[in-house]
Amino acid sequence: MAVGTMLLNNRSFVEVTGPPVTLTLHNASAKDALMSLARLGGYGFVYVGDKKSDDGGSISDSNSGGFGQPVTMSFRNERFDRALNSVLLASGMQGKLDGRTIMVGNAVAAKSFGPQMSKVFRLNQIKPSEAADYLGNLGAQISATVTETQTQRESQSTGGNTDLVNTTENRKEASRTLIETYGASTGPLLGLTGTTDSRLDTITLVGDPKLIAIAQAYLKQLDLRRRQVAVKVQILSINLENDKSIDASFSARMGNTFVVSQRGNAHLNFGRYKPGNLDGSGVYDSQAGNYGQPGTYRGQVPKVPAQTVVGPYVTDQRVVNPPQVPEEYPVPAEDGGTEWEITRDEKGQPIYTTSTNPAAPPSLVPIYDKNGRPVYVPSTDPAASQTLKTVYDKKGRPVLVSGQDPLKYQQPDNSFYAYVDALITSRSAKILAQPTLLVQEDQKASVQTTESYITGVSKTVLENGSEEFANERADAGLVLGLQVSKVDDNGFITMELKPSISVPVPAGEQEGVQIFNINSRELDSGEIRLRDGQSLILTGVITDQDIQTVRKWPILGDMPLLGQLFRSSDRNRFKTELVIIVTPSIINDQQGGTYGYGYRPGTSDARQLMQSGG
Repeated sequence: MAVGTMLLNNRSFVEVTGPPVTLTLHNASAKDALMSLARLGGYGFVYVGDKKSDDGGSISDSNSGGFGQPVTMSFRNERFDRALNSVLLASGMQGKLDGRTIMVGNAVAAKSFGPQMSKVFRLNQIKPSEAADYLGNLGAQISATVTETQTQRESQSTGGNTDLVNTTENRKEASRTLIETYGASTGPLLGLTGTTDSRLDTITLVGDPKLIAIAQAYLKQLDLRRRQVAVKVQILSINLENDKSIDASFSARMGNTFVVSQRGNAHLNFGRYKPGNLDGSGVYDSQAGNYGQPGTYRGQVPKVPAQTVVGPYVTDQRVVNPPQVPEEYPVPAEDGGTEWEITRDEKGQPIYTTSTNPAAPPSLVPIYDKNGRPVYVPSTDPAASQTLKTVYDKKGRPVLVSGQDPLKYQQPDNSFYAYVDALITSRSAKILAQPTLLVQEDQKASVQTTESYITGVSKTVLENGSEEFANERADAGLVLGLQVSKVDDNGFITMELKPSISVPVPAGEQEGVQIFNINSRELDSGEIRLRDGQSLILTGVITDQDIQTVRKWPILGDMPLLGQLFRSSDRNRFKTELVIIVTPSIINDQQGGTYGYGYRPGTSDARQLMQSGG
């Protein structure tokens, strides 16, 4: 708790001096008693009335002989000031000393023969209206401008027929500006008047210099800076994933029978030429275009020309001199020109003729047998390799044999292959955001980490028959709102936290668009108190899933030990937890210039400039 103390003089006590007083009064007039005491002490006496009668005279109490209540008291050698103030207290009147004159009346605090002070205060933190209300509660008279708006309504009916009547209503608004004055009837600031200016955030006070000084002391305590808090927020998304997968697969061939177990799925294939994996359960297809694709099989395997390994052999050739070239004949071309094609005999071999070029070198011409086939002879090149020679029948036609597809897998006879695959995957935490928010007392702040998701699709058919689609969206993620209510002088911070967490859940498709449902959770912590630098941890589980999947052969997969070869098991455990760590720290902004009340420039030149007034 912070305490501000000011010593205030008793304004109802009139400080006067004079000789000791011995006095006895019984239902005497307060006016006569005060006038007698004033003459005794050598002071003047003035009565200040505040109520007037209809004829302009003062309203007097007939029982008191002039004003106030009758007084009854007795003194013997009492101090002069105590005797005078006792009469004022008993009569219910106020007194004030101005020079050597004692003024008495119902409200003399604002009355004075001397000059008054006017001072303008520009406020930095508190609003002028709030400061004016505070000073008004202490007795100051605050004037405020109020605008009143009056609305007048006039109705007028037209039409001669009673069944058809038109009613017209006219509204007129009139505004007027009033000056209202408010303030408490008692308090240390009685006699002080003031007004405010919201544009410049100022309050103007007029009154006795002593009252102005008291009001200034109050304003200094009110116009203090609000404390600021730097709130560090750490948002952690903890994904605890434990995926465990154990797969046993094997393939075996016994004769022309294949048995394949892949991840608990059984495949049985019969035939010599089948792959030993999941593609072995492919469809039978007689279309030539699908031949060679994994998982498809043709009814007929295309045949290819038979070849034998020979060699190294080369085609037999003979030297012809003069040189010969293939005979050509002209053929009309598509563009209207002439093209030349080679002349061939009845067996399809080129017909050679003597070249007309005298500079042409001797040429090599291939040698063919009687059936038009090339004649091969052993190669004389020691570096030559063996070659593939096409096999022909007696009539010179290529011999065709069944083709083999190198893309197909053929497992060796009576073989068995087994595979065991085990996988364990785990994940840890990730920081989503780490902002630092600067918040003043009684202020709010928020941080938001969200993503927009489509929650629905609406379709509208237009007049021309076309369709218009509109997506409805909602944000999903984390929204953290906080409010700092109070920062006390002991280093404690009172704040309120409101985290809201929303998670998108797939909800299928609508109009061909994936849509989501938004599951949200909210927490209102209420007001909590933390020490400067202390951390608060908020945690909560968003999702927790444990899914187990088992694929197995019927009966065989349930066998102990050996059944693992015919079974595949997966376990997916997924747990998402959100952790929010909040750490507030009070910012010390007391250092620096004390701008405002009591400000003094730091340099001599600036001080001289302020003293000179320009």
